[in-house]
Amino acid sequence: MRGRTCSRLLAALALAVMLPSAAGGEESAEEPLRLGVVTFYNPRLMFVKYQPLVDFLTAHTGRTWTLDISHSYDETVDNLCRGRLTLAYLGPLTYLRAHALCSVEPLLRLRTRGRVVFYSDVLVRSDSPFERIEELAGHRVGFGDPLSTSSHLVPRSMLQDAGLEPGRDFECRYYGQHERAAHAVLMGEVEACGVRDIIGELFLHRGLRRLARSGPVPAYPLVASPDAPRELRETLTSALLGFPGEARPRLDEERWDLELTGGFTRTVDSDYDPVRRLAERVFGPRFATRPERELRCR
Repeated sequence: MRGRTCSRLLAALALAVMLPSAAGGEESAEEPLRLGVVTFYNPRLMFVKYQPLVDFLTAHTGRTWTLDISHSYDETVDNLCRGRLTLAYLGPLTYLRAHALCSVEPLLRLRTRGRVVFYSDVLVRSDSPFERIEELAGHRVGFGDPLSTSSHLVPRSMLQDAGLEPGRDFECRYYGQHERAAHAVLMGEVEACGVRDIIGELFLHRGLRRLARSGPVPAYPLVASPDAPRELRETLTSALLGFPGEARPRLDEERWDLELTGGFTRTVDSDYDPVRRLAERVFGPRFATRPERELRCR
């Protein structure tokens, strides 16, 4: 009798040990999905801006999401194409590199302030003598990352349209992030910088002024991994096209950054043809596959 009781107890203990292991296997099959974002800004600001979007996806797609901030623009592209990211929020130029590498297509694009475009600003110090962009000849200009659309490609094209060639007429300096480029102007490290409009506006009346503004540029796209299932793509599109409407959790309303509060709209690859043409003109026809270092000013 005592032997049978011991056997039953041992069997029960073995079952208790096995059940958590099986449950753990189910959890590993449902690993969090990852939203990748290129390093537009400093890490703290990146979290403030994009964690609410991650929380929204978790609340409205039936899956848990995490925020993945890469060390470089190309790292985000590589992770997206290898399936390490489920979804990525890219700049237009970075999207074109991902499209060339693994044929991804944009799902949606941003609609900041109700607009499906953005602008780039060239900023100078408020006390500087510059009145026209041509007057930057012989001076230093700060940019963000070489793969940034709004903080490199577009402002560099503005300088070239004014007849200024990099290396010959002005010196390029790279700061990796928009705010760092703007701060470099404040500190006197460079005489001007190129940044995205919503960042440039933060520095107006804080020691900087706008020297020039670009024409409209197609807004930033959300891009799904090539391996993302069709059903997940449809779920994402459905959820985000409703964002930030009735579905948005009311308690989170104050968390949304100005960049995201306008929500998203549908887009297709051809919407980014103007950026393709601009990149070909500034960087050459192989811009989408050239190493980042080759896109820097010479």
